[in-house]
Amino acid sequence: MHFAAILFLVAVGATEVRSLASSSPASSTPPPSRLQLCRQQQPIGRVTALDRTKIDTKVDSEMYNEPRFVTHTDDKFIRQLTDLYESVLVSSLSSSSSSSSSTITNNENAIVILDIMSSHVSHLPAVSNNNNNHNKLKRVDVHGMNRKELEANPARQSTSGKALVRDLNANPSLLGLCDTNEYDAVFCCVGVQYLEEPEAVFAEISRVLKPGGTCVISFSNRFFYQKALVGWIERGMNERARLVTDYFRAAGGFDQDSIRTIGNGTSALTQLMSVGGVGGDPFVAVVATASCLDKTTTTTTTTGNQDS
Repeated sequence: MHFAAILFLVAVGATEVRSLASSSPASSTPPPSRLQLCRQQQPIGRVTALDRTKIDTKVDSEMYNEPRFVTHTDDKFIRQLTDLYESVLVSSLSSSSSSSSSTITNNENAIVILDIMSSHVSHLPAVSNNNNNHNKLKRVDVHGMNRKELEANPARQSTSGKALVRDLNANPSLLGLCDTNEYDAVFCCVGVQYLEEPEAVFAEISRVLKPGGTCVISFSNRFFYQKALVGWIERGMNERARLVTDYFRAAGGFDQDSIRTIGNGTSALTQLMSVGGVGGDPFVAVVATASCLDKTTTTTTTTGNQDS
């Protein structure tokens, strides 16, 4: 008796499912655009459960009142980062120009870069005087918290780039500083661990990147612990790489298949050697390509040296 009742309920349920499917509107409704699909993505997994508290709860601007003309990683890390930037600028971005509206071409002075959470140095590859070299920088804009550091940045100086000052924890947006589809590449070196709303900032990176543009987020295990998220501190390098991958996924606007981790800094041996003072600073970078081809054409007014 009970078995027959169960069969009846299953049959009724299946009929209701078929009825709902058949009563759904026909395909006259256009499918959502790629940008809409990107914006529908929600923070999941590691991002949802992330502990965003900090040991030092004072506003970040207090820490950056005075300039620090120092590098925050060792020379080996910097060499690996510069090599990666070279690869991205010459190979990835120049390749994307042949299949999209990205403006990386064989012409000189073609590349526009934004270096966020930057300082007095951006670790970019040297620019050749060879007119056939793809790696000609049209402009390097630098964003950070201390204007003196940004104004001293030689990559910005040599390309007449802009110095953009904003606390991304107080205002996790680049509106008013950067236009939509403005940059071929966005770089962030050893700063991601301080972001309190990383998915909002990553969404802004997607907005300001040109279609096919590339974002490189690099980090190590050396940072200001008191200013990093507790959720970052409590993770190892491998889990941090997964977390940054989820930032890209949560933000939307990036080709999911393009998100990749570069560097050997996630290996257990590298981390053990680093802790023991033998291996130096572990190098890890998470790289992603902007994918949305139908971003809004609305741009914001860029004032250059805007504080906010």
